[in-house]
Amino acid sequence: MKKILILCALIVGCQSVSPVVSIGKDTYMVGANSRGGFTSDAEVTALSVRRAAEWCEAQGKQMELTNSTNSGTQGWTPQQSQVMFKCISK
Repeated sequence: MKKILILCALIVGCQSVSPVVSIGKDTYMVGANSRGGFTSDAEVTALSVRRAAEWCEAQGKQMELTNSTNSGTQGWTPQQSQVMFKCISK
């Protein structure tokens, strides 16, 4: 059973999303990390984008993506995504 849990942890990996940070007037940044597993760049970016959308939605606004960067290699090195966004009126 212990071997199965370790194998699952290696396949799934560990994901986290940073707090949203203000970087200018109505402009914010958020990042996500994935270590281990076989998470794609798109999945790591989606974590950041979902958090950005939730942030803007909580303010009654809509998220507008302004920039996105990724680093790392799937299954080899930790993957990171950073998105910059604005919260605009719906």
